[in-house]
Amino acid sequence: MIGGGGGGSLRIGDPERRRPRRRRGPHRAVLSVTGFLLAVSACTYHNVMHNASRLYRQAEVDRRSGREDAARTAYVDVARKTGTAVRERPQAEWADDALLLFARAQLRLGAYSEAEAALAEASLRQPGPARSAEIEVYRAIVQERTGDRRRAFETVSAALETGETAMEGSALVEARLLRGRLLLERGETEAGWEALDQAVALASDVRTEAGLERLRWSVAHGDSARALRALRGLLADPEANVRVDTISTLADRVYDAWGAAEAARMLAAVDSSEWDRYARGQLTLQRARYLDEAGDTASAAILAIEVSRGLGRSAADARLLTADWRSARARDLPELYALRALLLPTAGEPEVGRRLTAIDDLERLVEVGLDEPLGWFAAAELARDRLAAGLVARGLFLAYADQAPEQPWVPKALLAALDASVHEADRSWILGRLEAYPDSPYVLAARGGPTDGFADLEEELELRLGDLIRQ
Repeated sequence: MIGGGGGGSLRIGDPERRRPRRRRGPHRAVLSVTGFLLAVSACTYHNVMHNASRLYRQAEVDRRSGREDAARTAYVDVARKTGTAVRERPQAEWADDALLLFARAQLRLGAYSEAEAALAEASLRQPGPARSAEIEVYRAIVQERTGDRRRAFETVSAALETGETAMEGSALVEARLLRGRLLLERGETEAGWEALDQAVALASDVRTEAGLERLRWSVAHGDSARALRALRGLLADPEANVRVDTISTLADRVYDAWGAAEAARMLAAVDSSEWDRYARGQLTLQRARYLDEAGDTASAAILAIEVSRGLGRSAADARLLTADWRSARARDLPELYALRALLLPTAGEPEVGRRLTAIDDLERLVEVGLDEPLGWFAAAELARDRLAAGLVARGLFLAYADQAPEQPWVPKALLAALDASVHEADRSWILGRLEAYPDSPYVLAARGGPTDGFADLEEELELRLGDLIRQ
């Protein structure tokens, strides 16, 4: 208690002396809550856009790195997030950005109608010069993807002419890439290469994409010098290894256009490439196949052996390729049996395992043939179909025909041996032997005559070969 004069005393906290609280009216409370909710909503919307933008950037990285499944999943998520945001708050500050991001995600997903609808809506919102140019760039991409390339070229060219200085980096890069592609397709190679160079200068992460376009259209226009330059550029690009399958396909187009020797020459730079081991090995083996076809079998073998000394799938592929070459040139059974030593170091690879099993089956059927000549017929088909050993198969078909000349399938064996014969003298000799079977359904069918009894013989042969194989 605090005392004081005749005025009496006042206890601290006495309710009679408290300052009365001012009560807020209902309208002030509503305004306060509404403001809070608007702030929370704006913050939430901003977070959605931030996350969607980040997700889209990651999807672009995944797409360019060859992780197509991851990229597609991300694009779907971007479209879902931005689509929901626009529907819930179509007039929000960030709605225009959401619409454009939604359109870009749908474009990557191949949903061109949805992308075009979003771009049309964005263009109705009175965007500024920069946004208008961006919208036109993505509209041009939709036009290209849906087959209207002439209109796409006009649209992207107009966008660059009116809004190049105002556009942000990603849209400008897309515009340069698109215009470069379209120029190359039109045969305007100088301008096309320049546009692609400009895109790469703006964003180095599109270097591989630009390089693929250079190679694709150089081959299409028969420009071997530019094709060589483009291919060397890709092989010098450490990031291009993720597109090795596409590059391999384009290398085959080089082969189709200019032949095996020229394709091998153009791939020579793979030896010094900074690609990972598997991608480099895959393209090295492709070059080895071209060299082999061009007649440089020694160089081809050296390349294949070099790759086979590594690990993993490319090493197994190298051993299989070497086995293919040796099988095709083998003239006797021991050469095929010797392939086991070549293949065993990578026996864990499924195709290598199947090849080893085929060799084991071949050896077993040859032994069966010592007692039942039809075993040699089965062995011949296996050598031909599963080991691609045509010369060995020819010898086994002839061995069967010599051992069981009275069986009705001898003409079939002789016809198969004829197909595997390279020299004209050998073919004439086999044709002479077939003269002894003028009424055989197989001979008649080969000459285009009646085939009575053919189906019955085939059915019985299949049953008998099946029994031998299952022994």
